[in-house]
Amino acid sequence: MLKPSLRFASFWLAIALLSLAGVAEAKKKADAPPPEDVKLEDNESSKKSSDDATAPEDAKPAEETPAESEAGEKKEAAPAAADSGTSKSPVEEKGKTYHFVGARFRGLIIPSFVIGMFGDGGKTVFAPNFGPEFAIRRDNFEYNFSLTYTSYVMTDTTFKAPSDPQEAMELVNAHLKVLYLAADFVWSHPFSPQVALLYGGGAGLGIVWGPLYREQAYPVGSGWASCGSGPPPAGTPEPKASYCAPDPSLKTQHYAGYQEPSWANGGSKPILFPWLALQTGLRFKPSHDFVARLDVGIGFGQFFFGVGADYGL
Repeated sequence: MLKPSLRFASFWLAIALLSLAGVAEAKKKADAPPPEDVKLEDNESSKKSSDDATAPEDAKPAEETPAESEAGEKKEAAPAAADSGTSKSPVEEKGKTYHFVGARFRGLIIPSFVIGMFGDGGKTVFAPNFGPEFAIRRDNFEYNFSLTYTSYVMTDTTFKAPSDPQEAMELVNAHLKVLYLAADFVWSHPFSPQVALLYGGGAGLGIVWGPLYREQAYPVGSGWASCGSGPPPAGTPEPKASYCAPDPSLKTQHYAGYQEPSWANGGSKPILFPWLALQTGLRFKPSHDFVARLDVGIGFGQFFFGVGADYGL
């Protein structure tokens, strides 16, 4: 049996050992992370791992964003290119007004039967007509304003009034000029954006100038000859004697060099001449900026055919 002093020392040694073990255990517990922290770290680690795993997929759209942006720019650029092409298209938009400036040429024909409606004699006359034009067009209808010059030339043409006797036949030489200010009012029926049928009419007024010569004539064979500069001398054979004798109904005799005065001076030469016409034709528009036309029609005492070319403003 141990002595009391040894028993006391053994007791304190055991207490010390137990204390050291408790301190070590406490320190171990203090150093170890709490269960919640471990779980939180596990969740964060799991989330981080998940983010790392999905990061390449998220990064992929980011890489494709420029491509999508470039595709969007191409899509936006495509309409611009289309608009650029459309601006040169011959198609005309509904409700939009178009303006054209250009020139025209027409051949005016006065048939002999038309001249014969106003007297005896006459022959077919061809007169060139040309000048600038300006058109305003909208919804297949247009106003076409023109200022054109025309030259009517008729040489050595027999003519007399229907009520005059045969001895009153004269030779007419005309060199008349007319400046027409006119407007065409034309509808169109399109067959395609490039081709259309035209129909409508025109109206205007012409200013007339230039000489109109008249002189008495007598028959020679199948034709007529001028009586000359004055009455025939005595003993002139027929038919010249009777055809070339002075006309008592005239104040001024119509011998060589006689020039008919205008209305303003009491003569029969007009100073104004109307333009009234019905017309049809074809319109060609191969591009946005160019229009060509073929015209035919009937005017006041004359027929015409022509062409026109205009540039779009």
